[in-house]
Amino acid sequence: MDGFLSSEIFFGIVKTLLGLWWIWLTFLTGWIFLSLWMAWRQSIYKSSQSWSLLDIKLPREARRSCKAMEQIMMNIWALRNTPGNIREWYWEGETTLWYSFEIVSFGGEIHFYLRTPSRYVNIIKANFYGHYPDCEVEEVDDYLDRLPKTVPELYENGYDIFGLEMFLAKNNAYPIRTYLEFESDEESQNIDPLAGLLEVLAKIQPEEIVMMQLVARPMSVNPPDVLVRLAKKEIEVLKEKFGGKKLKATGVEAIAEVLTSRSPGETDIMKHIEAKATKNAFETMVRYIYLAPRETFSIVLPYRGLRISFQQFAIPNSNHFDVNYKTWTRAWMWEAPYLFTKRVVAGRKARIWDYYRNRRLPQGTFMGKLAQFHIFTSTFTQRISLLNTEELATLWHLPTQAVLTQPILRRIEAKKLGPPAGLPIFREGEEGLPGLMR
Repeated sequence: MDGFLSSEIFFGIVKTLLGLWWIWLTFLTGWIFLSLWMAWRQSIYKSSQSWSLLDIKLPREARRSCKAMEQIMMNIWALRNTPGNIREWYWEGETTLWYSFEIVSFGGEIHFYLRTPSRYVNIIKANFYGHYPDCEVEEVDDYLDRLPKTVPELYENGYDIFGLEMFLAKNNAYPIRTYLEFESDEESQNIDPLAGLLEVLAKIQPEEIVMMQLVARPMSVNPPDVLVRLAKKEIEVLKEKFGGKKLKATGVEAIAEVLTSRSPGETDIMKHIEAKATKNAFETMVRYIYLAPRETFSIVLPYRGLRISFQQFAIPNSNHFDVNYKTWTRAWMWEAPYLFTKRVVAGRKARIWDYYRNRRLPQGTFMGKLAQFHIFTSTFTQRISLLNTEELATLWHLPTQAVLTQPILRRIEAKKLGPPAGLPIFREGEEGLPGLMR
């Protein structure tokens, strides 16, 4: 009898919904239209933007810490643009512009690049000169313009490609280890967080290219951003978890037990979460690309070597970076989607190469993602990480004195005055460059 009543109720609900099809279909159609409209207008806005690439060089003696780079990150965050009215939202399609912080090794020669909207070039240059007085910031041609535009063209030049994306493995409210924990009261004991990464990049073969990219978009704080809300929610969960232990004592002893029920580690976790949310944040996509001739192609260095470099930022009871295996350029028949592994790999290679070349972030609308969807390269599998200015400065900063004393970076020996604008990154046929770029 109970089963019969349940079936009757279920079919009654279905019948009611079908009878009101014109209501929910109207809302569904409206939502699809709005999402499609926003995706179209935003694509027009993005394509109308002008971009510039800055090549940043340091002198042999640079004594600035990562704190200087964090201050630059804070100033970059302050440059964010946001749509302020209906016209800007729905007609102009304005979206917050993003930046790309890149470290590229051309056969062991390492460069630091920053791609920015052209309108902010002079402001960003002023910030670098203010915090690194002896550095050089040159606006250069995009090095990617000298590389093949598609994966088939890479194959024609005898090269193969490996790529991956990384993300914060746990809740974005949890922080990673930052440069503050690498510093010491004694200058000789300071460690540069990028030292291991730069050493790996310096060890590649002359014909190889390794590129790391952090595409970062400033997040708004009004209304409170996602990171602040995540932090508040997670702290409430942890308070309930850590403070919800059963008390063995009563009276005054019970109060004392409540105050001491949390371990130092549990207290530190909540402090770290709160500290992360107090600084401005960026929506960040972390990517790696490795290019090499087929004869010497090996992913041991870009996969194992670079992953080890990122493991130093892990905090066991907080957060760490992990590989997004749904987007990297490898696939096996014993893993989803199980079929057509060669096509899956080809699709992933094409997607990540296109995304790296264009410094793309995931689309902000459902229809925008659907427009780029492919059965073998789903755009719905990408993972954005929320990093504050301290974390972002840890992952990308100009090397400190400890690294600069090593022969792994091209440095300027003296301050240059008035360099001509528009200098190319490399001279044609320059010795030491990978053959792919000559």
